[in-house]
Amino acid sequence: MNELDILKLFYDEMKLRGVTRDQVFLTIEEDAAAILSRKLNTPVTVEQAQKLTDICIANEWLERTTADPYYKYLSLTEAGLQIVLMSEYSA
Repeated sequence: MNELDILKLFYDEMKLRGVTRDQVFLTIEEDAAAILSRKLNTPVTVEQAQKLTDICIANEWLERTTADPYYKYLSLTEAGLQIVLMSEYSA
């Protein structure tokens, strides 16, 4: 598992709902770890997911949209979307 798996959670939600990145807000807690575990067919802990989320925030691929210092209401940035799209559509 790596940072791209975290970013793809947001992209998958965008595609599922048919909305743009600025309309998707996710929380990286138990539910997100469970989704990642199912997608990757390997156990993912909340701590692992949050550590990678911290890296995504540091790289400005994800951003906090509230004053909450934790992992609620996160949003994919334009730079984060570009990372996902490069991965999805590169040869």
